[in-house]
Amino acid sequence: MTFREDCGRKSGGVNTASTGYEAHAFNPELCSEVVGGQVHFDSWDLHFQSAQVMLRIPLPRLKVELGEGEDERVYFSDPSQPEWKIYTLDESVLDHRALANESGVREQLSKIVTRRELSSRLKITLWCLAIFALLACLGWMATSFMARSLVARIPAEWEAEIGGEVLEELQGEMQFVEDKERVAKLAALASPLTRKVGGTNQPFTFHIVESPEPNAYALPGGHVIVYTGMLDLGDRPEELLGVIAHEVAHVTQKHGFRKALSDAGPFLIFGVFLRGGNGLLNVLSENSGFLIQQSFSQEYETEADNVGWQYLVDANIDPRGMTDLFLKLKGYELSQKLVSLTPQAFDSHPALEKRIARLEAKWKKLPRKTGFIQLQTPSIP
Repeated sequence: MTFREDCGRKSGGVNTASTGYEAHAFNPELCSEVVGGQVHFDSWDLHFQSAQVMLRIPLPRLKVELGEGEDERVYFSDPSQPEWKIYTLDESVLDHRALANESGVREQLSKIVTRRELSSRLKITLWCLAIFALLACLGWMATSFMARSLVARIPAEWEAEIGGEVLEELQGEMQFVEDKERVAKLAALASPLTRKVGGTNQPFTFHIVESPEPNAYALPGGHVIVYTGMLDLGDRPEELLGVIAHEVAHVTQKHGFRKALSDAGPFLIFGVFLRGGNGLLNVLSENSGFLIQQSFSQEYETEADNVGWQYLVDANIDPRGMTDLFLKLKGYELSQKLVSLTPQAFDSHPALEKRIARLEAKWKKLPRKTGFIQLQTPSIP
């Protein structure tokens, strides 16, 4: 390479008679200014020419590179004089026959083409994945909207009918407590909450199941089922009402019906939605097993926590009972030797640590932290 005159002089006087490609050259060791000029080739060399600089690189020593990322420039350099860099934005320079005739440069160009093809394929793949992800997201949003719209149309009579059928099935499989006085005490304990949640439109009926598992759930139609193991674990009324509020929220938010529709698949949801809800009862009845399994997604569980917490606040019940009950459930989990022994109703729940942390954060943000109603602790078990 040769360097002519001073970098500080302005670019000008390029030999326009010579056919070439617009380019720039720079040498940080000499000056920070980038010099504009032209690149052209003969059979032996690459030439860069401007009013200030004349550079020559023998083709056997020529190194060709592409810019990284968004840098679309083509770079030329000579490894024996790495301080100089020449670049151009005109990628057609790579098609010059002088470059193709030099074996070393031809090999470099072959690698560049391969790299360019791989990059192009990768971009196409990423775009396809992004489009598929967008379509999947839009499909999920549309399906979710249709499911919510459909469950909003479910009349109370349907809920009572389906809930009654599931309860009857459970009564044939589990040992329900026949002592009406114990059940009445549980209903009386929950009355401050259920009056606020259901009002006059949604009566709640309580049931107790003899089982050591700390479990509880609610069914459409207002059936609330509590295991004796939960009564033993939640010894304070606020704790029992915390878990009852959570389970009732599953029903009021129609999580079970929404899950049944989701399990039915988007095509069936779309068909039922277009038919104005015809066949909806059949879909819900055929998939009513979900009400017994009580296996909800983390989205539904988080929503039930939030809605149940608000029910407690609206009923003027100390919502920390829900947090305390979850802490006890965490202790119960740790006491089990096998994960499979964890109560079925909590298998799919988000990690209790995260749920507890969210509830504690909600307590910190709660404007009023005193003046809650004083609940009596009846002897239910």
